[in-house]
Amino acid sequence: MRTAAMVAAALIALLCGIALLCLGVEDAGDGNARAVLPIATGAVLTAGGLLFLRKGYGR
Repeated sequence: MRTAAMVAAALIALLCGIALLCLGVEDAGDGNARAVLPIATGAVLTAGGLLFLRKGYGR
């Protein structure tokens, strides 16, 4: 059960990170300079989600 909870949290972080990344890139395409924060947050969440998925499946 512990592994399932870790994988679920990693998938949620991964999905949220990808969504933020896409929204940030879309804003940056419109010339919005404030798009840096969603891009950075999305990249961190995506990387963290991938690392936790790897750790969860490694058990």
